[in-house]
Amino acid sequence: MKKLYFLFLLLTSSVSWLAQAQSQDIAVALPSPKGVYIRLKTDYIAGTTLGKSKYVIKRKKIIESTSKSIGQMQLAKDYNDFLRIVGRKSLRDFEKMKKFYGASETMAFMYSSPAYKTVAAFAELKIEFLQAFGYAFLDSTAQKNELYNYEVFELLSNKEEKLISTISVFSNPKNFALKQYVPQINKIVGSDSSVVFEWKITSPPYVDKSAEMAKLGAQIEQAFQAKANQNAQRIDESAYINVKKLYLDNEQSLSIYPTDDFTTRYNVYYRKNGSVQWQFLEKNVANNDPLGNHILTARVPGKRDDLVETIVIPEDFVYNTGDTSSVTRGVIAHNGSVELIYGVKSSDSTNAIILQWKKLADKPYYAGVEIAKAAGNEEPKVIQVLPSTASKFIDTDVFPAGQMFKYFVRPIFIPFQELKQEIPATTTMTCGKFSRPTPPFNLTVQSEGPNARLKWDVADEKAGHSYFVYRGTSPTKMIPIRSAVKEKQYLDTTSYLTGRSTYYYAIMAVNVTQDTSDFSPYVMYSPNKVEPVQSPSNIGFEVINEKAHLSWNDVRLNDDFIAGYALQRKKQGETSFKNIHTSVLTASNFVDDSFELGVNYLYRVASITLKGDTSYFSPEVTVQTPKLKNTLVGISGISLSNLSESIKIAWPSVEVGAVKGYKVYRKLPTEINFKLIGSVSSGNFEFQDKNVKPDVIYVYTVTKIDDTNAESSVEERKSIYREKVRK
Repeated sequence: MKKLYFLFLLLTSSVSWLAQAQSQDIAVALPSPKGVYIRLKTDYIAGTTLGKSKYVIKRKKIIESTSKSIGQMQLAKDYNDFLRIVGRKSLRDFEKMKKFYGASETMAFMYSSPAYKTVAAFAELKIEFLQAFGYAFLDSTAQKNELYNYEVFELLSNKEEKLISTISVFSNPKNFALKQYVPQINKIVGSDSSVVFEWKITSPPYVDKSAEMAKLGAQIEQAFQAKANQNAQRIDESAYINVKKLYLDNEQSLSIYPTDDFTTRYNVYYRKNGSVQWQFLEKNVANNDPLGNHILTARVPGKRDDLVETIVIPEDFVYNTGDTSSVTRGVIAHNGSVELIYGVKSSDSTNAIILQWKKLADKPYYAGVEIAKAAGNEEPKVIQVLPSTASKFIDTDVFPAGQMFKYFVRPIFIPFQELKQEIPATTTMTCGKFSRPTPPFNLTVQSEGPNARLKWDVADEKAGHSYFVYRGTSPTKMIPIRSAVKEKQYLDTTSYLTGRSTYYYAIMAVNVTQDTSDFSPYVMYSPNKVEPVQSPSNIGFEVINEKAHLSWNDVRLNDDFIAGYALQRKKQGETSFKNIHTSVLTASNFVDDSFELGVNYLYRVASITLKGDTSYFSPEVTVQTPKLKNTLVGISGISLSNLSESIKIAWPSVEVGAVKGYKVYRKLPTEINFKLIGSVSSGNFEFQDKNVKPDVIYVYTVTKIDDTNAESSVEERKSIYREKVRK
């Protein structure tokens, strides 16, 4: 994989102050959690020998004018210095590889000016070896999120300093490329004393960010404002703040490190048997397998049946870390050491087949119990995964009845570990016991023409087979009218059912063993048929007190299906009859007081059935009434009341007949005849007499005037004492 830091150089080369600094590109600055590492590049030191040269490192912030010396790159001074820099384990690995026995042999080699290529394998994998060999320096005082300019000087023999490289860096120890190195567990292999984890590493693809970085470079170039300060280039403080903000806002694009498969290492941590504390296991690099896959392996020792959990954290050359992998679980066990399921028993139960086996031991490598099933020549299919503590399974999907089923039972183990029961325990069974079906419900009946449409619901019972339809004239007297109905509906087309009767329906369910349920709740139904009934044969009448008294023969006495009668009337000469009542007449007579005297009317009557159907009508009968003379009835219910300036005379606000108006009369108690004192038109029902005196008794009466100016007689007289008006 290409080293991504070249993109960083591409970016910085577009900035004026950095372009001058990168005139000699032989060193690189790498921010890390420990500080900023300055190292000479591999292609520069590849042909050198250890201890030949020393290098002075100078540093300044971008806003500072002068650089200050902060340390040197040089070969380790002695064995203790070598040990201090690389650490005891790394030094022992180095000595083992080189077959050195003791400090004297080690330092003799170091002072013999060996070629760099003889130690490159160590130096390019661990930067501390580069430090010990004199090709790297750690600036541990560098502050986070600051822009620094580093100068590397080679010390010449005459003690002069020769500038060989200038590096500028933003001290932000984040390697976003590491987030793309994702360890995915590939395989787990256990033995009697250890478990080996194998991860497949997915390396990030190369992405060309040159266009994006050129754009950011232009923004940084614009943000920089150079000023002359004592003949040294210096950056303005406000410009420096703007540049730092640009770096922080775009840190993922600008924080480019030399990250590749060779320099990326992986820290493996583990814990055992539910412990919460992670322990460091090892740091390793991934290697390619024969298929070209990038594989990381780690072996954790322990005791048999230990549960081991691991995590992996990617790390680059200078200790920046990526994301922690997901937790992977493995067990120190193998196929020869784990307990399997060797036998399973099956039994027939009501609506089910029961499987039973010996319960598995409480071991961490079990993840559950797998139940598979096959019918006939079908391939087995997994139907359930139970907890590893289960020892029983009830299968209720045992249909169709009589079908032979074969079951396969075996433990399943934690994912990715090479543990498996190759041949599961098997058993064969069929179900022959089924519970009595539950009664259907939600039975409905509706008329569909002259027929009855029945519909119902049933419980979801796979042993169900068909339905019986029952009918009768009472809930306790029903007989089956149809069997083996497969659908949840039925159309009763029986033709002899009569609309005079009410019928009762119920449904009974039948299962595959011909066992039957109880009846469903019944429903009532009366066929949608018009049943002929007798109508009255004649109508008798008599006019009494201006009312027509009508009667007819009561045919209900011979037919209980008749609920009552409908009486209709029309004036002679009109074309259609109309009902003269609002509800069914329940008697065989009727008094009609809504006709006019002197007008001839025609009447007819029909029977109404219990279902509301109407029979044919009886023969029409004509009722003739003479027109009586108009006799006005006098006014009664007169009321008198004293007002402040008058006496108010009032009468009931009811007008019967052609009333034109009213006349009001008055007299004294000692007088014989009334005198007219006023009149009002129809629609007015009071009069005020203002010509009155106090301490006098007045007698009043009111008469009615019709449209022929005829006046009614005096019907009622009323008197009132006129009180004095109080002031």
